[in-house]
Amino acid sequence: MKIKCLLVMPNKEVQKVKIPGNIKFIKSLIGDNLLRIRTNKNNLIIANQNAENDEFNRLFQGCILYGTFLVVSIKNKKLTSMKKKDIRKFYNMFKLVKHQKKISKYKEEFLEEYYYRQREMKEKNREHNKEFILKNAA
Repeated sequence: MKIKCLLVMPNKEVQKVKIPGNIKFIKSLIGDNLLRIRTNKNNLIIANQNAENDEFNRLFQGCILYGTFLVVSIKNKKLTSMKKKDIRKFYNMFKLVKHQKKISKYKEEFLEEYYYRQREMKEKNREHNKEFILKNAA
């Protein structure tokens, strides 16, 4: 059975898709370690828990979602097709235009912090190597 859902990929617009409604297919699409985030009573975000930290995708309730994720509907703990109003709601919620500036800002801050840590590590290694060379030379 195929279900209607939304596919949200980094740096791409939201897509309405029909996919097989089984976990095996979703794992092959997103990744093995699934993270389920309840958006409301009837909808769920399914994302990869092990997505790369530099694959910034969208913001949801103040949290950054990484990598590709799906927005699906559930009923009685089973995946079902999304209703038109839910598709419209989440399509508008995850539009790329709404998230691009914020995600770019977070990405810049993340990279700035990452490179700062890398410079610190190089400096510590350089000092450690000097001490090691001086000990062995004496």
